[in-house]
Amino acid sequence: MKFKIINIREPGNIEKERVVIEVLEDGNVGTLVISSTVLQTENSVSPKIKNPYWIPDQEVKKGDLIVVYSKKGKRNNRKNSDNTSSYFFYIGVEYALYEGGEDTAVVFDIGNWKFARRD
Repeated sequence: MKFKIINIREPGNIEKERVVIEVLEDGNVGTLVISSTVLQTENSVSPKIKNPYWIPDQEVKKGDLIVVYSKKGKRNNRKNSDNTSSYFFYIGVEYALYEGGEDTAVVFDIGNWKFARRD
């Protein structure tokens, strides 16, 4: 799935803090995982991730927006005036994830994954 992280909006404000992702091709966002981490340099982040959230399956079109709020909430969507859609997801924490100046979001596309069964 091709995507672009637009930005983190209203960081530090738990009621409004959200990460906005633009969809660059038709597909399903159920292969994306978003997590918080910290910047190490201008172009790199720490490998220590926190609060991973696997975005649920949702068919999307090029130009749609994925909006992931830190707070609790109920998944929903709306049609935009430019005929794209915005899809809203909620991580469900009770505190802001991006308060510090170095706090940032990282998004992984995990289109190929496996799990282990317990013996």
